[in-house]
Amino acid sequence: MACHGPPKPFTAAAPSPHVFELRARDGLARTGVLETRHGRVATPALLPVVNPNQAVVPPAELASRFGAEILITNAYILGKGSLREAVLRDGVHKLLGFSGAVMTDSGAFQSHVYGDVEVTNAQVIEFQKAIGSDLGTMLDLFSEPEHPAARARADVDETIRRAREAADLRGDMALVGAVQGALHEDLRERCAREVSSLDIAVAAIGGVVPLMEAYRFRDLVRVIVASKKGLDPSKPVHLFGAGHPLVFPLAALLGCDLFDSAAYAKYARDGRMLFPDGTRHASEVRESGCPCPVCSSHPMAQIAADERLLAEHNLHVSFAAVREVRRAIAAGDLWELVERRARAHPALQDAVRELRRHNDFLEEYEPLSRTGAMYYVGPETAHRPVLHRYRRRLMERYAPPPAKGVLVLPEGSRPYSDRYAAVVERSLAAADVHPVVKSVWGPVPLELDHVWPLSQSLVPDSLEPEAAEAAEVFFRQWAAGAGYAFGKLWEGEATLDEMRSAAPGPRQVDWNLLRVRATADLQFGRGAADPLLRGHVTYAVSKNTGKVRNVLVDGAHILSLRAEDGFFTLKAAGARRLQAAFPAPRLRIVVDADAVPFQREGKNVFAKFVKDADRGLRPGDEALVVSPDDELCAVARTAMNRREMLAFRRGVAAYVREGVPPPA
Repeated sequence: MACHGPPKPFTAAAPSPHVFELRARDGLARTGVLETRHGRVATPALLPVVNPNQAVVPPAELASRFGAEILITNAYILGKGSLREAVLRDGVHKLLGFSGAVMTDSGAFQSHVYGDVEVTNAQVIEFQKAIGSDLGTMLDLFSEPEHPAARARADVDETIRRAREAADLRGDMALVGAVQGALHEDLRERCAREVSSLDIAVAAIGGVVPLMEAYRFRDLVRVIVASKKGLDPSKPVHLFGAGHPLVFPLAALLGCDLFDSAAYAKYARDGRMLFPDGTRHASEVRESGCPCPVCSSHPMAQIAADERLLAEHNLHVSFAAVREVRRAIAAGDLWELVERRARAHPALQDAVRELRRHNDFLEEYEPLSRTGAMYYVGPETAHRPVLHRYRRRLMERYAPPPAKGVLVLPEGSRPYSDRYAAVVERSLAAADVHPVVKSVWGPVPLELDHVWPLSQSLVPDSLEPEAAEAAEVFFRQWAAGAGYAFGKLWEGEATLDEMRSAAPGPRQVDWNLLRVRATADLQFGRGAADPLLRGHVTYAVSKNTGKVRNVLVDGAHILSLRAEDGFFTLKAAGARRLQAAFPAPRLRIVVDADAVPFQREGKNVFAKFVKDADRGLRPGDEALVVSPDDELCAVARTAMNRREMLAFRRGVAAYVREGVPPPA
């Protein structure tokens, strides 16, 4: 592929900005739109790999029949073979007969495997520019998973050098920067940080094909998480070689946006069929059970004997799997999908268990709540980041109300306050105790049982021993610091007598006030309830449910309690109280001075105008929008965390609920 003089580029339209815009999210996973010179690409997206010398399914059909908006082909193969002159003359889109976006790979994998790629990084970039690639890839150094740290470090250093070179040479072509580092998490993070800080459009996590081929999904999780820690969150992430639908949900959950698939053709050549839960030899399948057009209109014997039909089936299944991921992200139930898919293979179960080791990082991207209920899928459900957050906030923010002992209520139907209403009434009449449920999600003080997902979840009547043991551990960790002298597990009348003897009552409880105080502290931080509720507190109560809906203090509307998730909507009067009580940057989003008038008018906060934000803010949190001088100008609900707000140049960082006029 060595160039004899500069190649003559084909004539192309002026490039569109290569911008990625986030549309919906589920933790690190997101749906978005990637703009290219040949149209917009909805993400997560599947990029079918096209070998221009032997395309099993013509690229035009990938668009018309399968809905492909983008594909990937190999620049090295194009540059060294008989198609070189044609692609330089006509461009890669005309050569392939594909009007959508085209990404080209550099040949780094071929160089690593075959060692016969005689081309430099600069030549690869110039060739991809010349043929009109929408997304051109740098020539990185592929690191095997087992490479020692010294070798991987040298490869990372050279990959970073080449990434800088490619960024300088890219011209109007959108650049794909590669992340290497073998299994060394520190090297992955450093490479990701260095490469994504450059002028690249897409960050690609490379060197992972050997992991996926060997079903080393736990190691794959470690590699992706380490890379994501260093990557600029505003740039889409391509997971190189992730072509099996089995991997899509897990990879998307960890923030991967693009997947390239050669598997549809490779597996078809071997007579194998892809399914969302694994791979099967077509000759051994009597009925596929697949609703795709191939399986629904051809007998299995014909499918098994026809490579083209097998490839089409594999494409249908792969594209459907990506659509299912997009649906799950929009619905907020991607975690359920991942946990269900993990049942398909023990190695995937290991990967899901590995996720809990990274909860501190994953939790930063978890929304405060989701629409609908949380479903218990298995013991791993209790270790999701959002529940890790709940248990941590319970330890750090919740102030247990004064009582001599704790009444421990067993897991049961939700809401717990309804299920145990009679038990609690009798117990408080007899003893000075506070009721807390030993839930599979963690300890649930009864005044917090309405907070998502403690009531908004479905759990089986009987739990696996692993889940029951985890619930016991969670409870003991909390109880050790709660300050109660004793705890009694409710087992009927005998328990009532024991509590009456240990801590005779009665105990009077204002449940409305207790709920409001506990929720405010859990949501905004320990001590938030004190300034919010300082004064004469009154409530607007629902006529249907009897639950608090609005909280007023000295006649001012401070908070509204959301029925769907049990958290508060913060009103301007409440925001002023929190601003006075908590020093900057607590709960703040600081916007550019030029944006302040728009926020005061109730316009949403766009990421490009955010100057700083509280590191503790999470998507879905209530936030104070302030000027650079810390003047309150709006109350908003966040759509991003701080890292994302500062990285994205497009999209809404927070949805303003109420503008706040300047002080008189």
